[in-house]
Amino acid sequence: MNFSLSRAPRLFAPCPTQRQRVNGGFTLIELMIVVAVLGILAAIAYPSYQSYVTKSRAQAATSDLEGMALALENTFQKTLTYPTTYTSETTIPALPADRTAADGLNDFSAWAPSQSSYFDYKVTTTAATFTVKAAGTGSGMSSSCVLTLTNNNVRSAPADNSCGFTAW
Repeated sequence: MNFSLSRAPRLFAPCPTQRQRVNGGFTLIELMIVVAVLGILAAIAYPSYQSYVTKSRAQAATSDLEGMALALENTFQKTLTYPTTYTSETTIPALPADRTAADGLNDFSAWAPSQSSYFDYKVTTTAATFTVKAAGTGSGMSSSCVLTLTNNNVRSAPADNSCGFTAW
């Protein structure tokens, strides 16, 4: 008797109606793990991103203040006095078209702030001194973020780090 394995009857053959399981896709637990990992990464990255945005806006506002100071220094170079129309704290409109000689704001006719959506710019002058200030408006910037610059180049930023830095 000659038995060959290739001719041996199959004892455990699958039923013709049974389908093979296809391994394609993810299980619910795998999907939940991915969602949890992404949530943890977002919780770490978003505050860091917000801090970066706050700091960059405040840094740009310091450049705006330097531009205001240059406009005042230009007036001083011409007349040997700072304009005395800003004896009380005066808000300078963001658009140059809104600053005219009639309202006494033409000293800043060539100055255009880049961060006017996030800061209000103010100036106070005497014949010998000036102080320019950028104050956060609360829409995208903390209202406690107040930056100042004086005619003696004294620069200040809040100590609470609300601008993303404490000195500039």
